[in-house]
Amino acid sequence: MKHYSGICYPLVFTVILLTVFTPSTAQQQRNLLGSFLKDNTIRHITETNYTPYRKDSVTIYLKNLPAEIRKKIITEGEEAMRYDWPAIPATAYLDFKRTGDREVMQQYSRKRSASLKKLILAELLEDQGRFMDALVNGSWAICEQSTWVLSAHLPAQKGGAGIPNVNEPVIDLGAGEIANLLGWAYYFFRDDFATISPFLQKRIPQEIKSRIITPYLERDDFWWQAFKKDGFVNNWNPWCNYNVLISSLLLGPSLDEDTKYEVITKSMHSVDKFINYYKDDGACEEGPAYWDHAGGKMMEYLELLQKISSDKIYIGNQPLIANMGKYIMNAHIAGDWFVNFADSPARLNADAGIIYRYGNYLRDTDLKKFGASIADQNNFFSEPLDHSLDRALHNLFNYSNIRNTPAEKENTLYLWYPQTQIAGGRTDKNAQKGFFFAAKGGYNDESHNHNDAGSFMLFHNGTPLLVDIGVETYTRKTFSSERYTIWTMQSDYHNLPRVNGTSQSFGKQYKAAAVDFENTRSGLRFTLDIASAYPEDAKCTSWKRTYHLQRSSAPELRIEDSFSLRSFRDYNTLHFITMLPPVTGKDGKIILKTEKNREISLYFPQDTFDVTVEELPLEDPRLLRSWQQKQLYRIVLRAKEKTLQGNWKCIIKEEKL
Repeated sequence: MKHYSGICYPLVFTVILLTVFTPSTAQQQRNLLGSFLKDNTIRHITETNYTPYRKDSVTIYLKNLPAEIRKKIITEGEEAMRYDWPAIPATAYLDFKRTGDREVMQQYSRKRSASLKKLILAELLEDQGRFMDALVNGSWAICEQSTWVLSAHLPAQKGGAGIPNVNEPVIDLGAGEIANLLGWAYYFFRDDFATISPFLQKRIPQEIKSRIITPYLERDDFWWQAFKKDGFVNNWNPWCNYNVLISSLLLGPSLDEDTKYEVITKSMHSVDKFINYYKDDGACEEGPAYWDHAGGKMMEYLELLQKISSDKIYIGNQPLIANMGKYIMNAHIAGDWFVNFADSPARLNADAGIIYRYGNYLRDTDLKKFGASIADQNNFFSEPLDHSLDRALHNLFNYSNIRNTPAEKENTLYLWYPQTQIAGGRTDKNAQKGFFFAAKGGYNDESHNHNDAGSFMLFHNGTPLLVDIGVETYTRKTFSSERYTIWTMQSDYHNLPRVNGTSQSFGKQYKAAAVDFENTRSGLRFTLDIASAYPEDAKCTSWKRTYHLQRSSAPELRIEDSFSLRSFRDYNTLHFITMLPPVTGKDGKIILKTEKNREISLYFPQDTFDVTVEELPLEDPRLLRSWQQKQLYRIVLRAKEKTLQGNWKCIIKEEKL
């Protein structure tokens, strides 16, 4: 059978895809960037005298923004002038070690970075020197900071979390972002700094070199560099590598050419590890919330290589790179709802600028149009300078291009990521009509993993019916041995069975098997055996789950479970998580949603199950922002009999009243 590595193929005629895959973390050694490093040619194809934006051009573009945006820039700059740059207390770092709270320290760090960004933009817009003293104070204060590393990432020190060790510089996401920000401050204002004091002008390059560039070149053991054989790779890789490279280039003549070439070369080797780790289908296993700092940050890195090489280093024509970009478009359901498997909220304020730039890098008109549609949805044109200063500058220069791009998205009727094992589809290309369904196979050790092999979600007319809860605010517990004590990580709080009284377990060996996907004009079918996602205690020989989304004048989703157990331990249960308060009716019917002249109902075999509905209170701020209500609901169907084999069918359908 022919293998297709792409996704979302058009349904011009009846198409059937039937594919069986076993997920694996060991990917191809593609080394797409390494091919440009042969024979030491990198010096001949790159230019390290990087001049991305002239200062006077930035001022012109800022002055061309709408009046209300210009007013906001100045108002925020004036507010930042009054910021007194308090030191980050040692106890703010200790809070992560003592209580697991990372937000105390991060609030200080965010406020400092945001204030410096506001001062830079205000001075660039006004160009009168009024904000320079405050900008100098901010740059100096951040240079004086003992570490730029976030408290949650200090366990990378040899001494572990707690007080920063100033003698052991660590490169994490926080340190990289601050180096990026200071790099831009230096790039735009180094002549002004020199006029004020030569010592001031030298300070930023000195700090970036000692905290970022030197440890980056001297060490190969930062886990995110992925130089260890078969090492784990995720969004940290392109994110950190991009920040190291951009901050190095922004130092201009303050960093020698040889060192810049070392950074370019090493970063290309490292980012190749990230690209090699990705599966051919291009899906972001970390979920859409991480896409803009996984695939999206990789695009920023590749875009930077393209610029400094005058288009000589370009891999946007590679199918994998295209698939990675289009993933975010295909993961979009309707409005601000996305397919949110893993640590991703269901609602997402997607980064329109990054989506558009990725489309531009690929030379893909559809992706650029999708970026423009997200820009319309997310108030991009009134708030183009949100996010980091680096992204704000790119948005500034793309502002008119995005505005002049048609804001369109043509939904495909189905999606299939065969290696990541994410499948889904619609009953209507109009996102506000009919059902949207998505489900996953995979294994329970993916990046930002939940124990959710076999789970699914279902929307109707753009509204959630059965959902993936998402993740709470990160704490020390989130990325520790206690991760799966968090309720949102557990299979019992996904749309999955509890088998023989047992939940799914964490680990590479706990995975979906025999994963099949089929799509035809009349509908799609996704089948998998999730028995191996449960531990031995489940005594489960097989648990075949089949999802069948039927496209017809009366569309429906059928969920069929066929199972075999070796011995009985406890009654099997089925779980369904819903955003809407379910109403239990008669004859095995649960009403999920009622609208004008129409009802969406879940039908189950009432002779087989007892049904209860549990309220799931939401108290965590991150979950409250996502769902915008104080509770979700869990439907529990508990088997009435002690059965070792069974064939169950539940149907969710739309019916007229």
